[in-house]
Amino acid sequence: MRLRYGREADSGHGFQIPWGVFIVPCLIFLMACGGGSGAGAHISPGGTPPPPPLTGPTHGMFILDPPVNDNNCTGQPTSCYSQHLVPTMICTGAGTPAGYNCARAGAGEPYVKGAVFHASWNSINPSDGTFDFASADRRMQPWIDSGKLVSFVFEPTSFGTTNSSSAAWYMTPVSIVAASQTAGIITLQTSADMSFLPGGINAAAGLEIQIASTGTALDGIWTLCDHTTVGCLDPTIQKINAIGSGNDIALVAKGTVGNPVYGSVDGSTCTSGIIPIQWRPNFQRAWQTVIQQAVAHFASNSNVAYLRFGMGIGGQTNPTDGISAQDSNKVACETQMSKFGFTSVAPPWPDPGSSQWSLVSATWTSYLKTMLQYERSLNSPKLIIITTSPIVFSPVDLTTPDATAANAVANGIGFGNQGLQKSDPLNLAAGVRCYGGDWCGNFEKYRGQVPLELQTLFYSDPTDASQTGSLVNLLPFATTQGAQILELYVDDWMCTYDSSWNGNNTYSACNAAGYPGVVSAAAIKVN
Repeated sequence: MRLRYGREADSGHGFQIPWGVFIVPCLIFLMACGGGSGAGAHISPGGTPPPPPLTGPTHGMFILDPPVNDNNCTGQPTSCYSQHLVPTMICTGAGTPAGYNCARAGAGEPYVKGAVFHASWNSINPSDGTFDFASADRRMQPWIDSGKLVSFVFEPTSFGTTNSSSAAWYMTPVSIVAASQTAGIITLQTSADMSFLPGGINAAAGLEIQIASTGTALDGIWTLCDHTTVGCLDPTIQKINAIGSGNDIALVAKGTVGNPVYGSVDGSTCTSGIIPIQWRPNFQRAWQTVIQQAVAHFASNSNVAYLRFGMGIGGQTNPTDGISAQDSNKVACETQMSKFGFTSVAPPWPDPGSSQWSLVSATWTSYLKTMLQYERSLNSPKLIIITTSPIVFSPVDLTTPDATAANAVANGIGFGNQGLQKSDPLNLAAGVRCYGGDWCGNFEKYRGQVPLELQTLFYSDPTDASQTGSLVNLLPFATTQGAQILELYVDDWMCTYDSSWNGNNTYSACNAAGYPGVVSAAAIKVN
């Protein structure tokens, strides 16, 4: 598998780890986000006192997608939860917290502020207008019992060639039984209810439908209308009107209608499977509702630290995979995106460093700005964070993450990067932008204005041979650059503090490299 920047961990699966990151701010920094941590009550095995209790905006070192039971141990030691994670990270003393068979305080417990979990759209929004956070709440419990904080990354789509994260109700079209166009007005009827429209049929006017597979000029994306438009009636659950274009079209009885989506089932176009068209109104309405519901659900929970909402793929802000220079389907993906209104620029798109790139990026940066403004309007008592991802990773797109960082700060939203890696300190020293989102430059520019977050590209390598590199170099660099939230993979926490750990990294290798010293030093700075 080719190593790429910033893939998120699979939502809800503690040890199946591709790559990614997240963060979020209190809109008004006058109040603390989150609440205290149990870490302040313990002394480390080496005698170094732990950091002071949490004050001000949320900060600290978090473990990324830890297992929630022993069934989450794919690629990791057997009984990864009960025999490794719990005694090392959850236990605060003999018999405490109750119910975890704790014999003593865990070696890593004083240093971890809490856990960060991914949550897919599909897992919390089973139908339009219905939300269920029970799964997310269950995953929190061990960390709450330990006196720790928990944060969430909400994913509208998933990485890979199959999209399993988007809500099924949103992604499932229905069959057409009759469709035609007269005098520029489309009339369409289905046999099944059109329950895919976010907000319901009574709020459908002004949203869009995507008609496919009729074999006529009806195929495309059209705006729904109601009685306020000449020739249209108010939509019903099985019959709608939309504003069409061109000549009359005779009745057809085939095809499907659904929300606007793009990509391909086999990943051959844009490589991300079928995903919502994020920059169009249907997705924005649906995803804003998710954001509002999540903020409301966790608002009064003192154990929740921050929330990060993906705006593109996974928990990040790149729209899709497949449009970087090395991708074989680059032009096909660009062609489809241009067709659906991402840009008016014909493919192949210009280099991101060219003066024409602003014509490509304008719609996407405007969409992200709109979503940031919406997040600000919620006045969340919890920190909200966004990732500063480029549209394409190669050639390097700097203007998009720079604009996202500026818009985040303007709206009181924290930002971060999920690609901390070995090349970052080398690039900064050489006057080169940090890869994958220009985070070094933006951290320097906005330090102290909003909370700043970093996640390593992947689990680290104590030998410093991998693309991610060693924590011995990465953690001091991250804290020096102003990172206030650090998210580390399970392997890195466990190989540092669990003497029986033998996973992707081993206890012996991580301790020989000096991980305990750099992790505890970073914790003292940011926890």
